[in-house]
Amino acid sequence: MILKPLGAEVSIATANVVGGATLVRIINTGASAVLHFASNTGTEYANLTVTNTEQIVVQKLTTDTLTGANMLAVPVAHKS
Repeated sequence: MILKPLGAEVSIATANVVGGATLVRIINTGASAVLHFASNTGTEYANLTVTNTEQIVVQKLTTDTLTGANMLAVPVAHKS
């Protein structure tokens, strides 16, 4: 998969919509931690553990927020 960054990396230590993106690349720069997904009302609807130095790409709604300790996020586009 080829990723095209669409903005600057941001910390998601506090809830962030990550530029309103639908695809977001996440990297955990610290110890294993939980990535939280919440709706625009603040209601958490999903979570998953991201291990140390793991990189993942997640899909979300433009208004959903992501939160995770020691994690950086960047909006991306992809090409298979």
